[in-house]
Amino acid sequence: MDAKEVLQIVIREMTAYGYGWRGDWSDFDGRFLRDQLNELADWAEMALDSKEVLDYEKGTKFREWKYG
Repeated sequence: MDAKEVLQIVIREMTAYGYGWRGDWSDFDGRFLRDQLNELADWAEMALDSKEVLDYEKGTKFREWKYG
């Protein structure tokens, strides 16, 4: 994937994590957020090395889960 595609997905997913957490701070755990962002960063590094288009939707799914 090229850097622009990876960045677009990273921005979308970071925004989804932010909205997901903002929707319900009662469950907030900074360690969990750190793990989520580290996983996204690991995906981005791997995606930059890949010729395939690899999507990442865990932030989007987290947001949907948090909002029901």
